[in-house]
Amino acid sequence: MRLLLLPALLLAAAPVAAQGKFPPDSFTNLKVLPKNISPRELLTTMRGFALGLGVRCTYCHVGKEGQPLDSVNFKSDDKRTKRVARVMIEMVNHINEEHLADVPDRPEPHVVVRCETCHRGVSRPRLLDDEMQLYLADSGLTAALQHYRDLRAKYYGGEAYDFRELPLISLAQGEARANRPDNAIAILALSAEFFPTSGQTPMTLGNILLFKGDTAKAIAAFRDAVAKDSTLMPARMQLQRLTGGKH
Repeated sequence: MRLLLLPALLLAAAPVAAQGKFPPDSFTNLKVLPKNISPRELLTTMRGFALGLGVRCTYCHVGKEGQPLDSVNFKSDDKRTKRVARVMIEMVNHINEEHLADVPDRPEPHVVVRCETCHRGVSRPRLLDDEMQLYLADSGLTAALQHYRDLRAKYYGGEAYDFRELPLISLAQGEARANRPDNAIAILALSAEFFPTSGQTPMTLGNILLFKGDTAKAIAAFRDAVAKDSTLMPARMQLQRLTGGKH
């Protein structure tokens, strides 16, 4: 479920009694969170939003990063991210309180949607292949391949992106279908670098090389795939067809 849940790091705490005091004694401009929420509960909620999206207060609130929090204008609605966040919070509440409540025989403990369900530590929760596709379209192949390396260096081991082999294969197949086989081949070379023992990448490469009309290199790729994983029947069948059984 791809929910674009933006933060609510956001929502809107603003001092009433003492301008500039942090945390304030009371809050104004609360439009989604309970108006009688305690300072401790509000701060805990905001920290949860920040961690879920991998952001800091000034992502949604008006202020300068690195400055004291008592200088941040929490009341202001000037930032789009804060206004969007209210919509996203209401969406989450709607899902949890209405849609999920209608699930038949719902087991305990209930699974609920939270910001990190979709965001997983990034502010814009795209799937990896979607993120890469946008980079390919906007910045070209070289920049997209470097972007993958940068994302992997920053987020590998976390939950932000799926760094398994399949997203790269899916991206390469999409480039081939769009008649950009050279992009697909370069993406599969990146996949082979990170998944050197897998047969799936060379099998996909073989199919794309066939699409490009390079039968000799396709045969070599299918042989590589079968050598790494003898159970890959599509690769074995392609070899049978292309070589007449002379693997």
